[in-house]
Amino acid sequence: MKIQFAIIFAIILSLLSYSSFAKENKISTTSPKITASIPKTSATSDIPTIEPENLTKVFDQAEKYYKEGQAWKKLKCQPKTGFICTKWECAKRDTKTFLILDKKNKTIARCEEGICDKYSAEFNHTGVFFSIQSEGPISTLVRVLGDSRYKEVTTIGMDAYIANGNCESITDDK
Repeated sequence: MKIQFAIIFAIILSLLSYSSFAKENKISTTSPKITASIPKTSATSDIPTIEPENLTKVFDQAEKYYKEGQAWKKLKCQPKTGFICTKWECAKRDTKTFLILDKKNKTIARCEEGICDKYSAEFNHTGVFFSIQSEGPISTLVRVLGDSRYKEVTTIGMDAYIANGNCESITDDK
């Protein structure tokens, strides 16, 4: 009985002390007002308004890239720019290689001057991109937008080759 009385007394005392503390420090016990509108400030005044027709264009373009990504079977990807990155720098490199991405056989072929090395790879369609990851000692990651633009990152040891370019759909006889 004494323990229950002590607990009730402690609860009442803490409520009274909180109430007096709130009054002394002018703390309001009412709920804050939440509004759906953002007040205009210098930070928000520069944000452009997104019009519904702009979103329609974005969704149409995304759907186009998604369908293009599903449709291709084999791509030839030719780099426009290439870089070799070491511990100290990323130097521009002449691009003499190209990639053949074969979805059906799940391979990446790196070709240079008529010689192609093939590697097993995993192909994943994620949104508007196809992500391709090779297996083996030379690690290659390729991201293709739809069936056109691509970025490649290949690592050999602690160095990396980075390329950007365009892809074109090819048939099996090429």
